[in-house]
Amino acid sequence: MRRASIIIAACILLGPSAFGQMVRLNGNGYNPGVYFDVGRVWSYNLYKHSRWGAGVELRGSNGLWNADAWLGYSFYAKLLSCGTYGEWTTRSGTWLAGADRSLVAVGRRSLAAYTLSDLGSLSAFMTRRMSGRNTLTVGHRHMLPRGSVEGRFSVYQGHRLYDNKGLLYAKDGDALAREDGWEATVNGEWRVRGGKLKGQCMLGEVNPGGRAFLRTIGQYEWRVERAGWRVESLIQSGLVSGGAPYPYRFDLGGTWGAPFCFSNTLLTARPNEFTADAYLFASVRLEAASPLYNFFNGLFVVGSMPVPFVGLNAAWGLLRGMDADGTVVHDGLLLQAPYLGIVEPVAGVDGLLRWGLVDWGVAAAWRIVPYGASYRYTKVSNNLSLMVTAKLIL
Repeated sequence: MRRASIIIAACILLGPSAFGQMVRLNGNGYNPGVYFDVGRVWSYNLYKHSRWGAGVELRGSNGLWNADAWLGYSFYAKLLSCGTYGEWTTRSGTWLAGADRSLVAVGRRSLAAYTLSDLGSLSAFMTRRMSGRNTLTVGHRHMLPRGSVEGRFSVYQGHRLYDNKGLLYAKDGDALAREDGWEATVNGEWRVRGGKLKGQCMLGEVNPGGRAFLRTIGQYEWRVERAGWRVESLIQSGLVSGGAPYPYRFDLGGTWGAPFCFSNTLLTARPNEFTADAYLFASVRLEAASPLYNFFNGLFVVGSMPVPFVGLNAAWGLLRGMDADGTVVHDGLLLQAPYLGIVEPVAGVDGLLRWGLVDWGVAAAWRIVPYGASYRYTKVSNNLSLMVTAKLIL
C-alpha cells in the first residue's frame, strides 16, 4: 500500500513536468540558453526507491550543440549518481559523448519512449535488478529520409547489485561482484506503412571471464483510427547468443503488484519473474476514439469522460539448457522461461474521473496459461491484476 501511494502521488506530481520539463533560467524564448531539467528532480524504482537531484542543460545557437549535467542521491540506497553528456551537430550528423555514474537496469528490452502524457508507459517504476556502473560513451547519429540510425560505443566499470536471494546494497557491507566490460550498439528507427519499425544490435563483453555476447531486438508498433475506434499494437522479438551473461538476457518480468495498468508489459507477472534467451511479445489495445459522454465542471476542475477499452498481451520465451519446467541456473540465479506462453486479456475504462490534470480509470487483467499447465513459481494470487489507469491532460 505504501508503494502504491508513492507511485500514485508521483504520477500526479508529473503534471507540471509534462507541461514544461525544461525551465529556462536566463532570458526568454528558446535556444540558446540555460535550462533547469525538472525531470531530474525525482525518480523512483524498486531498487533505489526515491532518488532526488537536479539537472541543467546548456543549448547553443541554432540548436547545433547542447550539453547537460545532473546529480542525484538515493537516501535509501545511500547511492550517488551523476553524469554529463553533449551533442554536436555537423553536416555528417550528430556526434555524442558523455560520462556517468549511475544504475543500469539489467535485461532491458524496451525500445519505446516513455510518454509523460500516458503514465501507463512508465513501467520503469517496477525496475529491481540493477548494476552500478561508471561509463564512458561516444556515438554518432545520422538522420535518414524516413528515420535515423545511431551507433554508440561504451566502456564501463561496475558491480552487480542482486543475487538469487534478492537485492544487494553497498551500504549493507555486502561483497559486490564486479561487472566490467564494453558495448557496441547500433539502433535504428524507420517509419513504415503508418507504423514505426525499430531495431537494436549489441555486441559486447563482460569481465571477469571474458564472456562475449551478441544481442538483437526487433520491434514494430502502429496505431490506426477508424469508424470511431482506435487500435494500438506492438510486436517485439529478441535473440541473444548462447552463454550470454545475465545482464544481457531478456527480462520478461512484469508489473504485478503496482497500482497502474502499464503498457507493453505483462500485467500479471512479477518483476523479474521470467527470463529468456529468445522471445516473442505482442500487445494490442482497442479503445473508443471518443468518450461515452462528456461532463466537466470547470469551477471545481472535476468531471467524467469514460473511454472503454479491451486489450490482449501475449509472451513466449526459451532459455538454453532449461529443464522440463523451463528453469535453468545461470550466473548464480534460478531463471524461469515462459516456455508455455502467457496470454492476458485486459479490459477497462479510462477517464471515469477527471480530476485536475489527470484522467483516472480502472482496468483488470487475467493470466491464461495454455493447456491448464503452470509455471513452477507462479502463484494463484497473481493470476488476476486489478489496476487503475491514468493519463495526463495536456
